[in-house]
Amino acid sequence: MVRRKRSIGGAEGAALSPRIELALPAGEGAESPDLVALSRLLAALDVSPRMAAAASELDVSYRTAWGRIVAAERRTGLRLVERVKGHGSRVTDAGRALVAAVGAFEKEAERSLRGPMGKLSAGLAAISANAAPQALRLAASHDLLLQRCLAERLATGVAVRFVGSADALEALGRGEAELAGFHVPAGQRPAAPVLASGVRSFLAALARREQGLIVAAGNPKRIRDVTDLARPGLRFVNRQRGAATRSWLDRLLQEQGVDPGSIAGYEIEEASHLAVAATVAAGDADAGFGLKAAALRFGLGFVPIGVETYWLAGDSGLRRDARVRELIAAMRSLAGASEGYEVAGANAEAAAARPASSAARARVRTE
Repeated sequence: MVRRKRSIGGAEGAALSPRIELALPAGEGAESPDLVALSRLLAALDVSPRMAAAASELDVSYRTAWGRIVAAERRTGLRLVERVKGHGSRVTDAGRALVAAVGAFEKEAERSLRGPMGKLSAGLAAISANAAPQALRLAASHDLLLQRCLAERLATGVAVRFVGSADALEALGRGEAELAGFHVPAGQRPAAPVLASGVRSFLAALARREQGLIVAAGNPKRIRDVTDLARPGLRFVNRQRGAATRSWLDRLLQEQGVDPGSIAGYEIEEASHLAVAATVAAGDADAGFGLKAAALRFGLGFVPIGVETYWLAGDSGLRRDARVRELIAAMRSLAGASEGYEVAGANAEAAAARPASSAARARVRTE
């Protein structure tokens, strides 16, 4: 006796498709022998009387192939295969009859179920089409508003991984992310990143934000600029290598002729603006380089150094994606209402659209 079993096949994330399985009934805790797979094995063995060859044709192991035969013979009480000394294995008349019966069933089932299966396939295709799209991968330099935007679900359908600006752009270029968030000093014109696929990319200016020295409340050490960081007894906390904030600081130190080795704590690194501010707030450092908004979050002092623009880049085809538009709108809205930030003007995007020099393109990669 056989029974028909309907199941839904397909790997996770792939379109669902209907499938009919033919199986023998099994006792509790036992596995139902798959008659279709068994008939395929018997048919292959009938053509080539070597179990190893039949197993290879069906892409199963020799042990698995024999296991299917033995399990089916125990379940049915029939001898399906005989071992012939010197001639391999021979399919019995009962085995051939089983192959024929399964083949006849499949043809009849296909004719009878063509209409219902077609409707089921269409229904499953509609489910797959209407399913929520996979989240866009965003590799981004750390930003307080971006972190808040996603944490509070002001923008959805985006999964962020915070890295340095250079790493974010490289991840986008390699196809490891659909979007990249990075920042450059205000006034610079970033070139649209080159994608591995050769597809054009878009640039959207999200916000302008103040960067400078985060110091203790009231600035008791009287820190005025980056040259003060090398004063004896002053402790500093740095951002990680690859962060655009770290690159900006290094450039300022070079312009002022300050040796990084003379700054106590220069080698101590934190991966976010909030972590830098928290270190200063805890009294473990006297100064750090980061966002004004991070200093305000902890009630700390702030010495302004400059303004930068935070950008979003991605495949040009995503510029009109609802998730991207929601993210851009939410970031700009928060920037307009948050101290230490302001909305990036439309002229920033217009400037970015103009051709940039090779030197400017190089700066975007290293800032």
